[in-house]
Amino acid sequence: MVDERKINVGKYNMNVRLFNQGDGKDVVVLNHGIPTNSHLWDYVIPYLKQNYTVLAVDMIGYGKSDRGPCEDLTLPKQSQYILTAMDQLQIEKAHFIGHDLGGGVVQIIAVHHPERMKSMIVIDGVTYANWPLPIVESIRYPTAEEFMPSPLFIERMLREGVYFPSMLTPGLLQKFTSPFNTPSGPEELRQASLALNHHQTEDLVPYLPNISKPVTLLWGQHDRFLVPYWGMILHQTIPGSVFKIIPNASHYSTIDQPTLAAAAFLEHLDA
Repeated sequence: MVDERKINVGKYNMNVRLFNQGDGKDVVVLNHGIPTNSHLWDYVIPYLKQNYTVLAVDMIGYGKSDRGPCEDLTLPKQSQYILTAMDQLQIEKAHFIGHDLGGGVVQIIAVHHPERMKSMIVIDGVTYANWPLPIVESIRYPTAEEFMPSPLFIERMLREGVYFPSMLTPGLLQKFTSPFNTPSGPEELRQASLALNHHQTEDLVPYLPNISKPVTLLWGQHDRFLVPYWGMILHQTIPGSVFKIIPNASHYSTIDQPTLAAAAFLEHLDA
């Protein structure tokens, strides 16, 4: 049973999906990246919700959440929206899992709001200055039809980022493309791209060695967007962190290898 609702986070309403709310279990907050939404986690949520309360968010500008201009869609702003949503749900502390941009969001929370964090997992995440991806930057000022922000662009990016194409089912693909399949969708996607600047994580680097929470870093073996090198660098920077490769997976590891990803999540959380 899922409780899906809109939560006011200031100027905007954030769409969230809650599993096992109020049963006293630790909370796990799931944070996606561009151009996905909370359905990125659909294959792993069944494993997590057995023992944890799960909060899967659509970041502002994505999924069913409100849209906004680029200056309101930066990673620091997204971290504040998520913490505000937690306040509204009376969640004081949580475990955070972040993919892609969500990996940057959870690093920001770890550095600036450690009192809200029990532990952190980054999976195929942005860090240092390894982003925005050229493919994401291309939709800011498209120079050819293939770079026009559109559902077709989203589909192409997702297909390039999986190792097993069959795991990206038509139903799942539609959950990612349909939120932007509107007359204003192309400009909304463009604004999401314009919000991204590598300084949003690069400025964290001097503070990463001070993170004292349990940290696990997971990377798809064949991630072509954010190569595993960055997971190793992050591992070398954060003392006591654990770094693992997910075999036979690309950038969207939770889609390629949900069983392995969920097992790694639970190993971290149960510890």
